[in-house]
Amino acid sequence: MKRFLYTLCSILLLINPFDIRSQENTLADNLALSRNRNIQQMLDLRFRGGSGEFEKLLINQVFYTEEARQNCVNGVVILSFTVDCDNTPGELKMRNALYYGFNEQLTAFYSSTVGKWNQCTDERYTRFEIPIQFILEGTETNGRGFVVVEGKNPGYKCKSDQYYLDNIEKLRKKGKTKRALEMIDILMKRDPYNQTYYDLKNSFFDKQD
Repeated sequence: MKRFLYTLCSILLLINPFDIRSQENTLADNLALSRNRNIQQMLDLRFRGGSGEFEKLLINQVFYTEEARQNCVNGVVILSFTVDCDNTPGELKMRNALYYGFNEQLTAFYSSTVGKWNQCTDERYTRFEIPIQFILEGTETNGRGFVVVEGKNPGYKCKSDQYYLDNIEKLRKKGKTKRALEMIDILMKRDPYNQTYYDLKNSFFDKQD
């Protein structure tokens, strides 16, 4: 009986890490679905032609630059802006900006939406936060966006999220803190809604106190 319980516990120990990771991914998926559902409802109400027209307009104007492709730039830019009920657009802010020419393209896209908004009577429908994901084909990442801009593979496989996660702890043990933090920043660029990455980064500074 003891041998059976020992074997069972050993199996559970092997399975649990996978289960936990699976549960985390499921939770992240659910949060992303809920977030995107709210964005879609907002755009369907306020943007002329709805969320589908908003996405079509963005994809037709925003592309991967060659420099971004060659540097394996993957990430999620969060567009934050307001459009008053009388259709007056506010200033565009970009959280988690990726640069490499993306900022300029997104700014031009936002300017092109002027005059394409519907009026409203409720101020709740004036504030927008829209994640735009930039991803190169074949890249394994957990980042999620409402609109996805995909670029062609640069001719070699870009590193996965797991590659960075596997190496962060190795770098920490070797005392290479700066390089480890750089890798965490890359993960945060790819998945800015993932609180785990922020906690991981803070853990480096907590150990220094």
